[in-house]
Amino acid sequence: MPNRNARIGARGVTVVGGLLLPVIGWTGPPPAVLEYRHHMFDPPVRSLANRTIELMFDTVRVEPGSGTWKLPARPAALDFTYPFEGKAHQASDVLENTYTDALLIIKNGVVVYENYLNRADERTHFMSYSMAKSLNSIMMGFALQDGYVKSVTEPITHYAPELAGTAYDGATLRDVLQMRSGTEWDDNFFQPGSAKDINELAFMRGAARFVSAASWPKRAHAPGEVFNYNTVDAALIGLVIERAAKRPISRYMAERLWKPAGMESYGLYVLDGPPGEGREFTGGGFNAVLRDYGRIGLMMAQQGVANGRQLLSSAWVKESTTAPSQPSGRPERDLGYAYLWWTFDDSRAYTALGGEGQFVFVDPETQTVIVKLSHAPVGPDGQRISAETYAFFKAASTWRP
Repeated sequence: MPNRNARIGARGVTVVGGLLLPVIGWTGPPPAVLEYRHHMFDPPVRSLANRTIELMFDTVRVEPGSGTWKLPARPAALDFTYPFEGKAHQASDVLENTYTDALLIIKNGVVVYENYLNRADERTHFMSYSMAKSLNSIMMGFALQDGYVKSVTEPITHYAPELAGTAYDGATLRDVLQMRSGTEWDDNFFQPGSAKDINELAFMRGAARFVSAASWPKRAHAPGEVFNYNTVDAALIGLVIERAAKRPISRYMAERLWKPAGMESYGLYVLDGPPGEGREFTGGGFNAVLRDYGRIGLMMAQQGVANGRQLLSSAWVKESTTAPSQPSGRPERDLGYAYLWWTFDDSRAYTALGGEGQFVFVDPETQTVIVKLSHAPVGPDGQRISAETYAFFKAASTWRP
């Protein structure tokens, strides 16, 4: 397979044995900073690491406007229970049981619960991890509205011609949005493999652009057939939006979402390299304050209306949060996958979902939005915690404070 990494923007790297490696002389981050990054997922520091991203990484801001979308508040006690593992739990149990750092519940546009834990506060910028993927879905909607992208049925090679001849050749934007690109990829970056390699090179060291890994995998299935969770797919959607709009996605997001929606603070993206070389890591590097995540969820719950204006097409909100009917090959029971949003089989609810327990949960039927920011473990322990979180979300959706 030809090496096309240079045309996707890999700098300061060379190819050895099919893998990208830093070139001799590439300094990368200072040793102490690199060590901090390597330990950011360790249990003792996870909570603080998730909110000190600007200290650890090169970043670029998504600037807010001059006016803030005011969220009315009517605080209420969490006076309901949720079932989990055969027991009825008090709603407040979810805070410690699921490693919560901040929790926001919005009902019919009104904040009914807001809480910060572990020395976080309303100014804390929390790492989204893979919730950033759902923001790519929103930004694709804007790119379609603005005419920068014609249709999700277009081939991805129309916007990334360097992918011709790779495993992505023949995949449509819809295939990639649904993570059905057909590429052979294991997204576990804690285990040896391509995901760990690109995480080390791009996220940890800033020595390669994350999307350069798109030329690595082989074809496993025909595009559109099988769901396979793949952060490279999401990052490529970010690349498409950036190229179609002809500006960095951070600036496009400020223009189309952050300023008109009246976000109260700046957002920020981790860059996968030094300023001037790195690109926004749209697969998992976004950060925002709790209430601004809530405003994103509220816009989705209100069918694209934010700050009193129809910003995002209601048709796109529906299309992008509706999972395909055909079998998806998904690994998690009772969850489906739409356009970079996770869906629930037993309701119209859907959620942005990020590692360590980050959620923007939306239930349009009950007009409930829940933002939960956490420092939960990953792996089997994390799956159990996610199951308890979903039980809490379902109970909170029917709660009438």
